[in-house]
Amino acid sequence: MERNEAFLQREYRRALGPVMVAVLAGTVNTLIDTAFVSRRLDYKALAAVNLNMPVFLLLCMVGSMIGVGAFTVVSRALGKRREDLAVMFYHSALILSVIFGVLFMIAGAGLSDIISVFLCKDAELLPMVRAYCRVTLFGAAPYILIYIPTFFLRISGKSKEMSIMMYIMIITDVFFDWLLLYVFDLGVVGAGLASVLSMLIACVYGFWMLQDKNSLFRFDKTKLRVYGLKEIVMFGSSTALDTLMGVLRMLVLNWIIYHAGGVSALAVWAVINSILELSICITGGVPRTAAPLLGIFGTGQDNEGMRMIVKYEIKVGILLSAIFSAAIIIFYRPIGNFFKIKESLLIPFICLGISLLFGVVVSILGSYYNVTNHIILSNFVMITRTFIFAVIFAGLLLIGGENIWLFMPLSMIVTLGVIYLAAKKISNDSKGKAHELSSILLLDDYLEKNKKVKVFSITSSDESICKASEDISDFCMEQNMDRKTVMKLGLALEEVLTVMAHRALKNENDPVDIRIYSIDDEIGITIMCSGNRYNPFQVAAESDDELDMGVQMINRLAKECHYTFTLNMNILTVGF
Repeated sequence: MERNEAFLQREYRRALGPVMVAVLAGTVNTLIDTAFVSRRLDYKALAAVNLNMPVFLLLCMVGSMIGVGAFTVVSRALGKRREDLAVMFYHSALILSVIFGVLFMIAGAGLSDIISVFLCKDAELLPMVRAYCRVTLFGAAPYILIYIPTFFLRISGKSKEMSIMMYIMIITDVFFDWLLLYVFDLGVVGAGLASVLSMLIACVYGFWMLQDKNSLFRFDKTKLRVYGLKEIVMFGSSTALDTLMGVLRMLVLNWIIYHAGGVSALAVWAVINSILELSICITGGVPRTAAPLLGIFGTGQDNEGMRMIVKYEIKVGILLSAIFSAAIIIFYRPIGNFFKIKESLLIPFICLGISLLFGVVVSILGSYYNVTNHIILSNFVMITRTFIFAVIFAGLLLIGGENIWLFMPLSMIVTLGVIYLAAKKISNDSKGKAHELSSILLLDDYLEKNKKVKVFSITSSDESICKASEDISDFCMEQNMDRKTVMKLGLALEEVLTVMAHRALKNENDPVDIRIYSIDDEIGITIMCSGNRYNPFQVAAESDDELDMGVQMINRLAKECHYTFTLNMNILTVGF
C-alpha cells in the first residue's frame, strides 16, 4: 500500500480559510483605518497613517516573534508527545506578551513626540502622525497579545472560534471607525482608537475560548513562569527579523518614494501597502497553515509527508496569488477611486501582482526553513526578501530615473534565485556524509534509504485494516523483527483502528495515514485521522465494553500508548 495525498490535502484545505482570516489579525485594522481615513479625510491624512506604519510593524514584530516562536516550539513539543512542555511554552509566551505590551504603553506616554519627529519631517503632516502614533503605542498590549489566541486556537483544533475572533475584530473596527470618525469627528485619533478597541474585544473572546475544558492551553496561574525563552526567541526570530526588516524597509522606501514623486507618490505607496497587507492572508496564510503540520511531521521524521505538504502549499499559494493579482489589476480604477487617488494605479498594481507570484513561494520556503530548524537560512531569506533587494532596486531605479514600482517584482525574483543557490550549496556540502541533505528542502532521508520507516494511507474499512496489517508484517520481516513483535504491531493497528472507525471517524471512506517505524530501540505505529475527538486508550482503561477489550490489551503490552488531538486531527502512537 502507498501513501496518497488525500488526507494531508483535505486537512490543509480545511484549515486554510480560517488561517488566512487569522493572519490578517495584525494587519486588517490598519487596512480598515486606511480606507476610512481616505474616505473621511484626505490624501494627507492617508500619508500620515502610512508614515506611522513602522510603529505598527514594530508591535507586529514583537507579537509575531512571541506568537510564531511559541507556536513552533509547541508544535514540535506535541510532535515529541510532550504536552507538559507545550503548556509551559504557552504560559511563557503569555507572560512575554504582557510584559512587552506594558513596555510599549510606557514608551507611548514618554516617547511619542520624539518618534513622530523621527518618522515625519513635513510640518503639515506632523500633528496627525504624532496623534496616530500616540494612540497606537498606548494600545500596544492588545496588538501584541492578539497573536496568542490566534495561533493557539488553531493548534487546539478551534479553527471556527479563531475565525469568529477575526470577524469580531473586523466588525467592531468598522463600527468604531464609523462612530469615531463620522459621529464624533476625531480624525486620525478616532481611527487609531477604533483599532485598539476592536483588538481588545477580539483578544477577550479568543482567550475565553481557550478556557474550554478540552483545551490544552487553559490559563493556569501555577504555570506562570518564563520557560524556554531561548527556544521561543530562536524560532520566532525569522518572523521578527522579517518584520524588523519591514520597519527599516518602510523608513527607507518612504524616503526614496517621496523623492521619486513627492506626497502624491507616498499616497500611492500607502494604497500599495494596504493591498500588500490584504495579500498577507495569502503570502502569510498559506505557509502558516502548513507550519504546525511541518513541525509535527518534522519531529516525527516524516519526510514524505513534509514533501507533500510543501508541494501542495506552493500550488495553492501560486493559484491564490494569481487570482488576487488579476483582481487588483482588473479593478485598479475602482480601487483608486475608493482611496481618492488621482494617479493611475495600473503600473504599480501590475508590478505588485508579479511580485506576489514569486513572493508567495519565497514566504513558503522561508517559513519551511524556520520550522525545520534551518534558522540561519530562514533569517537570510527574510532579510533579502523584505529589505536588501527591495532597497537596492528602489535606489537604483531612483538614480536611473526609471519607474520606481519595478523594485517590487525585481526584488522577489532575485530573492528566489538566491534562495535556490544557498540551499543548493548547503545540500552539496553534505554530499558524502552519512546524513546527506536533499536539494532545496534539505531533508535527511537516512531512514527512508535504510528502510527504517514506512508510511501509507488506508480507509477505515475492515478490508483496508486487514491489508494494512499485512503490510506491517512485511515491513517487520524486512527489519528482522521476531514473530512476537510482528503480532503485537499488527494487533495494535487492528484494534485501535477498529475502535476509531466505530467511534471517531464519520464514515469508512475517511482517509487514515499510517506510519510504522523502527528507530534506534523503538518500534511503533503512528495513526493520524480526522473525525471527532476520541482517545481510545483513556476510554478503554475505564470501560467494560467488549469493543474496548483489544485496546485494553494493547495498553498492557505496549511501552507507550499516546494520544493527542491537535489541528483537528486525532494522533495516536503505540510504541514497543
